[in-house]
Parts: sequence; structure tokens; C-alpha cells
Amino acid sequence: MILGFLLAILKTVVSICFVLVSIALIHEFGHYATAKLTGIWVIEFAIGFGNRILKFRIGETLYSLRPLPLGGFVRLAGMDPPEEEESKDVPGEAKDGTADDAAPEIIDPDDVMPTLDPGDPRGYPSKPIWAKVLVLAAGSLMNLFYAVLLFIFIYVYSGGPMSNIAVLGVTKDQPAAHAGIRPGDVISAVAGISLEEWTDGIKLIQAHAGKEILLDVIRDHPIPKPGFGGGVLQGDVSVDRGSYLLYKRETLKIPVTPTGSAGAGRIGIALAPNTFDFRALPISRAVGKAFESAWSIIMQTVQGLARMISGETQADVAGPVKIMQMIKEQAYKGLADLLYLTAVLSVNIGLINLFPFPVLDGGRIVFVLLDLLFMGINFITGLKLQITQKVEENVHFVGMICLLLLLVFVTFQDIKSLFHP
Repeated sequence: MILGFLLAILKTVVSICFVLVSIALIHEFGHYATAKLTGIWVIEFAIGFGNRILKFRIGETLYSLRPLPLGGFVRLAGMDPPEEEESKDVPGEAKDGTADDAAPEIIDPDDVMPTLDPGDPRGYPSKPIWAKVLVLAAGSLMNLFYAVLLFIFIYVYSGGPMSNIAVLGVTKDQPAAHAGIRPGDVISAVAGISLEEWTDGIKLIQAHAGKEILLDVIRDHPIPKPGFGGGVLQGDVSVDRGSYLLYKRETLKIPVTPTGSAGAGRIGIALAPNTFDFRALPISRAVGKAFESAWSIIMQTVQGLARMISGETQADVAGPVKIMQMIKEQAYKGLADLLYLTAVLSVNIGLINLFPFPVLDGGRIVFVLLDLLFMGINFITGLKLQITQKVEENVHFVGMICLLLLLVFVTFQDIKSLFHP
């Protein structure tokens, strides 16, 4: 009992670390690789946050591992403004010139940002606009590429495409809820068309906004059976030592009318491909399906964010607590489900990082483009418009505070939902 509990905890921890660290690692590797290719001095490549627990140096770059696997960062020469020196005091001597009994603070030389001449070709500021945009966008692009690789592995290792839609949840007061669709149902056909791929079902629902369609819904009804005096059949779910469950399956015809605008119909369900109809794919077809799956998630994410921003749907943002809970659930379902969730999170993180919001990569790209705009204005008018590096960093600092406040709020909501679902 205790061993099983400990193994369950270990499995959850390893799964969470794998998902978060792999996404952070691939994102930061995008920045790192393009910086190296464009001749920018990469001072440090770090995975995690907090004090370094492991570090080593190869050439001019320090590589470090930190204890909190919630992200990572790459320090590029000249990207951050140099810190102002607080004093020129001599160690061991007080400001009035008398001896200071306090021991001098020991500073790790790897924590000191090296100074770089403004015109040094290894510095980020000296690089052309295209190189800066490439380095800033590379992290998000690598996240999207990582999702494609994960989908390829899923389709080759576990199989695909997945033909039916698994209903994970039903939104209250939406068409699916009114029609009687329940979490755990599987949609096998839409508008009389059997689904060969689950994304086809999404497209059919989207195409029928305002029009009634018929869904073929597979529903399993659990039937408890005593476990004494007989064995448990393959596929049955054990409830405890004395009983197990059999399932009676039925297929229902449920009419439902999607809401929304033309081409963007929805019925209010949280969905995913079901894992019952995996078919192993050759690598040639898996690659094509992987790109299709990644593009489908990109479009769903963009459309969902657009509806949230416009107020068409209620904001539903997952914080760290909810994400860890999702990882735990998918880890227990199997490797394919865990990798699928990893791919979805990688796409979401990649897209969010491109948002034109301060401190995010997209916000930094905005400042690079503003520099280009000011260069054009200066060339035409003879003015000397410029955004100083200090001003840009102050704007990013405010953006970071806003994101931290949002993170605290979302985490509070996640914790509250655990006690009041």
C-alpha cells in the first residue's frame, strides 16, 4: 500500500517535471540556437529558476540547472541594461574610512553581468532587425515544432488518427448540456457522417452553426458485479477486492443545435480524441497528420482567445495548479495522453509568448519594430527619436508585475475550485 502510494507520487512528479522542463528546454533552445547562429554572445543557458544547483561552462557560455522546473531563460550579451553600481566602497572598509568588522559579501562571478561595448558585434543591440526578431521568435517557433514532433511520435508509437470525439466535460447552459450529452460520452458520427478523424467532427459542428444536427453518441453504463467466485474479464474495471464493473454500451441519436457565427459553431463541450481507435501510421503519413494536428490546435487556441477577448465566452485560464492536475490525470491514462497534453501546452505557450505584451517575446518584438519605425521617421525628418534600453526594461518590468498578479489570481482560483468544484 505504502509502496504503491510512493510510486504514484513519483510518477506524478516525474510527469510534471517532464512536461514543464521539456517545454521550457525546447523554448529556450530556440533562443539559444538562433543567438549562436547570428553571432550573439550567449552568457548563460538556464533551465529552472532559483539558485543554481548545477553548472558547467563550455566555451564562453555557462550552462546551469535550477531547482524550480517552471521555465528557464537565456542571458544574451547586451540585452539587459547594465546594473548601476551602488558604491565604490573598498571591501572591509566603512563609508567613513574606518574599518568595517563585517565580512565582505562573497559574490559568485557567474552572477556578475559582463560589460560590453555598445558597438561590440557580439552584443544583441548591434545586430540587425531581422536577427533580433528571429532570436526573439525562435522560442515560440520551437514550441510549435516540438508539438509536431510529439504528434509524429504519438501517431507512430500509439497510432492514429483517432476517429471519435471523447467528451471530457460539458459546459452548463450550452447546447450539449441541454441536449443531454454527458462527460464520458463518445461522439462517433456528426450529421449522419461517420468520423474517420476526430477533427472532421469538429469541422462539421463548426459548419452547422444555427442548424440542428444529429450526433451518434456512444454511452457506457456501469453495472457492478460481485467479484467472489469468479474471475474478472479483460477490460473490466476493478472497484475493490470484492466487486468489479461491467459496462453496457448503447448508441444514442441526440439532436443538438450549435451556437455561434457561420463557420464557428460550437456546442459547449471539452473534447479530445478518444483512445479506442488508434491505428498505427507509417512515418510518411504521421508527419502530415502531425502538422494537421498542430495547426488544428493553433486555430482552436486563437479562436478561443478571440472569443474570450471579445467577451463572447467566459475567460477560462488554467494556472499552475490546474495544469499540474491535468498532467497527473493524463499520466495515469498513458504515455500517448501525456504526450498529447504536452503538445497542446507547448502550442499554447508558444502562441502566448508571441502576444504583444511587455516582458513576453512578442512584447520585445514590438520594441524592435518600433526601433525600425523610428529609424524610418528619423531618416525622413532628420529627428532623433529613440526608445532607450532603460525605458524598455521599465515597461517590461511593469508587464512582469502584471503577469505575476494574474498568476497569483489564477492560482487562487485553481485552488478554490479544488474545494468548490
